[in-house]
Amino acid sequence: MKPEFKLILRGLLFLAAGLFFLIWGLDGILYLTGGTIEDLIVIVTIVTIIYFLIFGIVGVAVIISRRRNILYKKIINCTACGALIKMEEKICAKCGAENTIRSEALDKLEDLERKIEVKRSENLKSSKMLKTRRSEKLQDLNDELLSSKARKVSLKKTQLIIGNTHEGKLEWIKTQYYDLGRTIQDIADDLDESMITVRKNLDEIESKDISKNEIDGHQEGS
Repeated sequence: MKPEFKLILRGLLFLAAGLFFLIWGLDGILYLTGGTIEDLIVIVTIVTIIYFLIFGIVGVAVIISRRRNILYKKIINCTACGALIKMEEKICAKCGAENTIRSEALDKLEDLERKIEVKRSENLKSSKMLKTRRSEKLQDLNDELLSSKARKVSLKKTQLIIGNTHEGKLEWIKTQYYDLGRTIQDIADDLDESMITVRKNLDEIESKDISKNEIDGHQEGS
């Protein structure tokens, strides 16, 4: 189960437990004060509505903040001509201007990666000092959340670096595999694709390189 789902599930469990103890307490108060069951139903209904309103407000606030956050945007306006372009496009197709918002997003992603790595290091240090089983579980959940966040940041960064073209993707894979010596598995993880797909991309790169070398050889021979 994904760490985000675990966190949501825990929140729902705490909500259910809170409602149970609230109803149990109100029932005791009504019993002592002579209140009716109808009064209890009305109070519980009001409290439940307030709970869901709070969750709804928080959810809307999260959605709005994500839409305003540059890292979550997929379509943006070109800063030069105002045309709609995809975030990962390096150059505006309409006016030819550089996509400066993409560069800004890459800088923010790199900064976010550093912050996540610092938090994970702090999490690892504090986990060695924990004694209780409950504390260890909470620490593990926190580490899972940080790992998931780091994964999403890495995927977004890779998309922005590659750009919106197949050629850009092939060039990136070529650099990662041949120049940096990374494994197919690592490259597939960064692209969120299967190893088979990456292997096909490498075959395509090798095929293009062979064809280019043959053309260059014929030109030199003539």
